[in-house]
Amino acid sequence: MLGLGACSSTQTQQGWENFLSFFGSQPEIDPNSLELLEHISGTKLVLLNTPMIKFYDLAVVRISYYAIHVDLFQTGVPIGTLEITKSDVCFQGECAPKSLAARKIFGVVSYGDLFDDIFLGNDIFQGRGMRISKQGVLTQRFVMNNQEILYERTADYTVFKNLSNGVVISIQPYVLPNNNPPNPRSR
Repeated sequence: MLGLGACSSTQTQQGWENFLSFFGSQPEIDPNSLELLEHISGTKLVLLNTPMIKFYDLAVVRISYYAIHVDLFQTGVPIGTLEITKSDVCFQGECAPKSLAARKIFGVVSYGDLFDDIFLGNDIFQGRGMRISKQGVLTQRFVMNNQEILYERTADYTVFKNLSNGVVISIQPYVLPNNNPPNPRSR
């Protein structure tokens, strides 16, 4: 259980507004514009190692105009849903304001839209400590409030680690295994 209480607080909405800017300023949804985020949606192998949620298995990530929906599965059985909206983070129908949820999940080094930025593959903490390797891996590594943060992302994976408190979020596409490996005896 997530264990987040519903409390009111002021929210910084710049990150969410940036997310919504993908779709333009029109309230109507253009289904073709969601294709810009197609690489984010789909079946993923997700690791959530936080004080509130421990999970490592398959998840279906869906991006809509209103929220990021993450349906969690364990051995093929649905076990819960994580939903990140403009103002709340909800787990199993229990919601909390984003800033409170971020602090409970990530610890003192957090902000309300951190979950959004990780799932969308955006820069975190305004690009602090950004480096790009020769292989094209975007890495952010920095220390803030005595917490060491490592954040890496490519087209193939996204990993957030707080090396000081052990919080890890890893997202990578799930690729079906090849059940018919080549026969080494065939020529």
